[in-house]
Amino acid sequence: MKHSQLAHLLSKQPQSIDYLGATQMSTPRANQQSQQTLTIPHKQTILSTAYSKDQRLLTEGNENLEVQKIKDLQNRLISRCTTLEFLIQVITTQKNQLNSLPTIQKIEQLLLSIVNTIQNTTKNEIQLGFLNREQKKSSMFNKQKLRKEAELFDRNKSLQQEVEINSGRNSKLVEDNLKLQKQLKQEKDLNEINVKKINALEKRIEFIVSNDINIFEMRSNLTILMKENEQLKRELERKNQEVERIQGKLNQYQLIVSRLQKTIDNLRKKNEDDEIRGLIKKDDIELLMNFKIPQNLDFRIVCQKLDHQNLLNDLCEKGVVNILQQISQQSQEVQKQQISYYCNQLLSYKDFSERLNQLLLQMEEFSNCQAIEDLIFNVNRQLPQIFKCETVKLWLLETKNGLLYSYLETRQQVKALQDKGMVADTFKLYQAQNLGQKPKKAIIYRINGSEQPEYGKSALILPIFCVGQNVIRGSLIILNSEQEQFSFDEEYLGIIISCFLGNIIQRLVDKESWLIAQKYRSLMNHQLTDILRSQNKQIASERIQLSFKRIFGFQMTRFYFVENEQLLSYENQKEQQFSLDYGLAGMAVRNKQRYIVNDIKRSVNFNPNVDLITILPIFIQPLLNKQDVVIGVIETCLKNKLSTDMEREHLLQSSENLFGIEEPLTSQLQSYVELLAGTLSNIKF
Repeated sequence: MKHSQLAHLLSKQPQSIDYLGATQMSTPRANQQSQQTLTIPHKQTILSTAYSKDQRLLTEGNENLEVQKIKDLQNRLISRCTTLEFLIQVITTQKNQLNSLPTIQKIEQLLLSIVNTIQNTTKNEIQLGFLNREQKKSSMFNKQKLRKEAELFDRNKSLQQEVEINSGRNSKLVEDNLKLQKQLKQEKDLNEINVKKINALEKRIEFIVSNDINIFEMRSNLTILMKENEQLKRELERKNQEVERIQGKLNQYQLIVSRLQKTIDNLRKKNEDDEIRGLIKKDDIELLMNFKIPQNLDFRIVCQKLDHQNLLNDLCEKGVVNILQQISQQSQEVQKQQISYYCNQLLSYKDFSERLNQLLLQMEEFSNCQAIEDLIFNVNRQLPQIFKCETVKLWLLETKNGLLYSYLETRQQVKALQDKGMVADTFKLYQAQNLGQKPKKAIIYRINGSEQPEYGKSALILPIFCVGQNVIRGSLIILNSEQEQFSFDEEYLGIIISCFLGNIIQRLVDKESWLIAQKYRSLMNHQLTDILRSQNKQIASERIQLSFKRIFGFQMTRFYFVENEQLLSYENQKEQQFSLDYGLAGMAVRNKQRYIVNDIKRSVNFNPNVDLITILPIFIQPLLNKQDVVIGVIETCLKNKLSTDMEREHLLQSSENLFGIEEPLTSQLQSYVELLAGTLSNIKF
């Protein structure tokens, strides 16, 4: 019985193994089915389909490998069972012999235990193999899943970029769609118009057919229609040309509007900058108001009419070639007008340049004048032909009497009033004037025994300014232009010559002032030389008093030598001695200081024997040598006019303090006394 059970168990073993193998083989298919239903949450279905295909191929390969391994294991178990069955058969055939053996039961038990052990071992081995395969399969699946997830992440990123690009393209396509819709709408409208035209033609054809019109009449009608069509085409072409012409004018108007807008912006800006006056000061036009040489010649364009300004601006901006092309497209009348204007402007510029060149030549000649009289004579004689007028007069101001003077062609001097007539406004307002249309007020009043007013139909009055000073030295009066009024060209030329004449007059005045200063410096040196040659104190005292009379014009002067605390006087060829306690002269010696006394008689230190007796202010100064020792003292009265000032009164205005002749009288006296002290220190009596 036990043998039959053992055989039965051994015969059952392969079936159980096959069942396990079948179970093992069915497991990948179940996994395959479950994997086919596995989906990854993503917006793109393309990725899930690709992933399922790759997973199916990988699962089928793994399944074939596992089936081969299970078959090998089954074959090994079958071979073992076959061996056991053979052993059981041997034992069964030898049962009778083995029954007698005392160990038969042990053998059977041993075999049964071996069979059970093999069966359990096989089951455990199969289970362990199954678990190992499941673990490997799950780890491989996880790796594949991670790799697929990384690939899907990259694909997702690239797809997001594509989505962004597609969204941009979509927006562009939407815009294009809107444009196409508008175009479609226009085409629909045009199509409707064409349909209406076709319907009208069909009706006409039906009318022709219904009325049984013959071929000849139809051909004539078609000919008429063709002519009408050609006429409509020509009309359309003419309309298109008219539209192009209007478009060209529109572009010109837009250019004019832009220029006007630019001009308005500039005017607004300048108006904001000039808050005090509240007026627009345009440098291109207000030449006389600015009264300075402009930076360019734009005033010749700005003074034109607006249409002419546009023509000149177009010529400057577009060039000659483009302007010629533009003119060729105009009508003959417009071409004639524009070409005439350009030719007139060319002649005007030629005349302007010639006058400017002639003025420069005259300015060079004026600069060679060595005296003011020659300058006035040449200006009055040469400038009328440049300004195209009747007369030009250069009037200069005399500071002594406040009158204006000039010279006639005979070099005879004439004088006029400075504070009367239109010229007075120039001196008061510091402003040039351009007068036209016969001003009612006299231009200037000449003095010839009585006041003689001088009138003119037009006048250009220009001030002559000092260099570096806001003082008017004279006026250049230009009378009676060939035109109704002096133009901007004359104003421009007048500003140039006025500035130039101001420089020349300043140079001539400085030159004469320098000559006078040198003359009196020479006189001063001559007087000091005479004093230095004195043989005794009496001669020196007389020469000192004489030098004050010749240089300063002083008639009342007293000089004292100082020796041994005494004042020594040599008046009237007599030597007199006075104590230092006497008079203001002694006080100046004691204190070594200079004094100016307004009323000497009221001074407590006044001594009539020593000091001057006068109602004029007294100047008192001691003479100090290099050792700071008083060697003399001088007293003289002030309020006497210097000889240099008397001689220089005929000049237009005093020169600057270049050589000291315009210093205050007290300062000049102090300087001369210091020179006199140095001279006396070098004399040995």
